[in-house]
Amino acid sequence: ARFTRDTLRWLARRRPGVRFVWIMGADSLASFHRWKGSAEIMRLMPVAVIDRPGHTLSAPSARAARRFSAARIPESDASALPDMPPPAWVFLHGPRSHLSSTQIRDASRGGGEP
Repeated sequence: ARFTRDTLRWLARRRPGVRFVWIMGADSLASFHRWKGSAEIMRLMPVAVIDRPGHTLSAPSARAARRFSAARIPESDASALPDMPPPAWVFLHGPRSHLSSTQIRDASRGGGEP
């Protein structure tokens, strides 16, 4: 699949009984409105947005966050996210890392620590 939207469509078709939650970093949320099919992604499955360094304050005001503000659930209800019909999303705070998902995947392939 070329775009995230296509991968998520494929997953949803392939495993209709699985309650997927798509996880994205808060840094990606800033430009998410420019992604191919971003609105469709929000309607395909619930989304968890993970806090990233430098994006704690800006992420909730991102264009996509504003567009889907009515679908945002409180962080305290995050455990219910997999059971919620989309669009539903949560912003999760916690320990932050400067490592990208690519850096983490590359390190795990090599058997090392990121």
